[in-house]
Amino acid sequence: MTVGHSSMTAGHSIRNSAIVRAMESSAKAHITGRFQTPEVRRRQILDAAARLAVETGLAHTSIAMVAEAAGIAKGSIYLHFASRQELLAALQADLWTHMLERPAEIIANQELTWTEKLDAVVEHWMRFEIDSHELYHAVFHAVATETEEPLESARTLLAEIVDEGSSSGEFDLERLDSHTVVDFLLHAYSGACLHHTDAQSTIVNVQELFRRVVGATP
Repeated sequence: MTVGHSSMTAGHSIRNSAIVRAMESSAKAHITGRFQTPEVRRRQILDAAARLAVETGLAHTSIAMVAEAAGIAKGSIYLHFASRQELLAALQADLWTHMLERPAEIIANQELTWTEKLDAVVEHWMRFEIDSHELYHAVFHAVATETEEPLESARTLLAEIVDEGSSSGEFDLERLDSHTVVDFLLHAYSGACLHHTDAQSTIVNVQELFRRVVGATP
């Protein structure tokens, strides 16, 4: 009888411990879902704003709509962005990062030739244009903003490739002006992105055209 009682007590203890652990686990999961780090919450807000920019248009998107799409309280957005305009600027900066960060890494890679760097940057920009065209248009062209597009930064990156490729002997511009070449290349791929029927084939063809323009050695 005593042994039975001890067994029952032990059993209750084990079950109680399991219940406590389950409750603690549930509480942690609830807290994790409700209380995000500032970085995660900011990303959550930007992703929601990006979706609405494409679906509704930024001109018709309010802070309240972004909050609802992000699944958070309206006031939470103001903890990260002081105004709707500041949120828009952050959304633009986020697109710039996707467009410019990887090319900067490509250019810094000493293991690549300048022709390989040109190919890689062209592919990155074209895939960005193809994948993010609607969002880019919604953020930069569909609403009036005080921020310039990242064309100057993109021009600087491309100019470095053209100039360094020419200096190294990989590129032969012949009598072409390097500034004109850079401006031409900077705008040359957009039309192909808009009207492509096969992304990979289009990218390969544009890469070949770029190599021909700069006179890249085979």
